[in-house]
Amino acid sequence: MFPDDLARIDLDALNQIVESWRSTHVQTYGNVLPNSGVIQQGIVDGGGIQPENNEVIEIVAISTANSGGGPIDYTVSIGDVALANTGIPPAGGATTTEILGALYPIVLSNGLSLKFTVTNGTGDDFSAQIAYQYRCK
Repeated sequence: MFPDDLARIDLDALNQIVESWRSTHVQTYGNVLPNSGVIQQGIVDGGGIQPENNEVIEIVAISTANSGGGPIDYTVSIGDVALANTGIPPAGGATTTEILGALYPIVLSNGLSLKFTVTNGTGDDFSAQIAYQYRCK
């Protein structure tokens, strides 16, 4: 294709429109958005995190705690698919490496939720927190 001189002006305008759109909407090309880190605390039995429409989050750390006097077993799942089954000793806690090993970071988009379900022990004694950052918002 060999555009004439008049077509070049239109093509240059189209290139400017595309570059403007890219600078606004595709700024990180799937990398983490700057200054988007969040720590969600106070997650209870049955709770977790669910990205909204057009959001992609990267979970970088998880910690859980047991405030009771008996052990708690729980499942970390993505939707209804179990990711890890683990436990917490009485009045103890667990960190990301103890819970998931090398399975993180975990990337979630709308339709995929991360949730915690107590399978044995007192659910009221369970709590969790998640550190995440956005890849798309």
